[in-house]
Amino acid sequence: MAQIFPLEVYMYNDLQSLPKLSFPLMPQEEFSNDFESLFKIPFHSILLTYPKISEGHDFPFEEWKTKGVLKKKEAAIYKYTQEYTHPLSGKLYKRMGIMAGLKVEDWGQESVLPHEGINSEVVEQGIQFLEKYQVNSSPIHLLYSDPEHRLRNYLENPTILISIFTDNFGTIHKLEKFEDNAYTDISELFKSYPLFLADGHHRYQTMILFNKKYGKNALIPAYISLMENEPARILPFHRLVKLSEFNEEKLLQILKTFFHLQPFSSESVEAFTAQEDGGEWALILKSQSFILKPINEKVKHFINNKAYNEAGQKMALIDYLVLKYLENFKKEQPKNWFNLKFSYNFTKLSKKVQTGEADFGLILKGISMRTLGKTVLNNAILPEKSTFFYPKMLAGLVFYDLTDQN
Repeated sequence: MAQIFPLEVYMYNDLQSLPKLSFPLMPQEEFSNDFESLFKIPFHSILLTYPKISEGHDFPFEEWKTKGVLKKKEAAIYKYTQEYTHPLSGKLYKRMGIMAGLKVEDWGQESVLPHEGINSEVVEQGIQFLEKYQVNSSPIHLLYSDPEHRLRNYLENPTILISIFTDNFGTIHKLEKFEDNAYTDISELFKSYPLFLADGHHRYQTMILFNKKYGKNALIPAYISLMENEPARILPFHRLVKLSEFNEEKLLQILKTFFHLQPFSSESVEAFTAQEDGGEWALILKSQSFILKPINEKVKHFINNKAYNEAGQKMALIDYLVLKYLENFKKEQPKNWFNLKFSYNFTKLSKKVQTGEADFGLILKGISMRTLGKTVLNNAILPEKSTFFYPKMLAGLVFYDLTDQN
């Protein structure tokens, strides 16, 4: 059973500044030219979120506390709500849940279940960051299936408004604190069903290893929301590839080994991503586009990945083919010859291909929540960055101090 505790954190002393000083944990590309400018804003939460920051400032978190920029709050359980417009369907959604401290334990049915692969280099960078800055400003996001309305009923307890504001992506964020007498129910809340990790696989794994390395029992700030409030289909993370040398004909020849290539107008591809999954993808090139339909007897010979068998869209196959293609270019290549990026935004992706910023894009379909649940419960792991849960959590909403957590 996952263990949840009241969360003792620091918050900005001036909560009215949250729209300016917090930011959604979106891919850097989604901020356009605004991303780098965030580093120049004094006391912006990005300065305590990404490792490259705070050059020349070894202890910015301590400095912010000393200057009164951040104020320590009493341990509490929070109610957190996100109201947003879905970027594909245009429908309005309201995500509700609690924000609390989650005990960090090894992955499993009794704690947290993952659905994506983890990059060990990213985790190592995360550990180095925690060692240097001793702060966690990025809550993870988990989903809880609530057929018995245990969490939903808990969310009806009286609350005290902390802050409400709209971010640059149009999402309305509302943070409230539960009254103290609500805590008595918290230990019983998540006994019946496991927690599914939506966002924060690397952050959770980082905390597992960080605690083990230093003998700590530090919690991790966690947002646990109702799975039933999510859209039926999760947004996909498309792939963008840029090479120092690119041969379009060679790529198509490799793909023909595994797929039937059906020419498709680029204008129709975005609608394709919203269709029911049938194990198909799309390929975007500068001059043409294709629907990729797997030749089953071919792909089964090359793929041995449980996620391929369990997840309807078989994302593992696409990742395999990208790597298979790139193997032909590994020898005698200059440093940084290969660049792989991810995006949920089809319009921006297509523009990057058309302008030559990327050589090609692989377009995926979003999997359903039902498929994701089945995949996770069967202990199958999708490739890294297979899903894009929208909207993202905010960095800077809370700051969790690791120096006195034992």
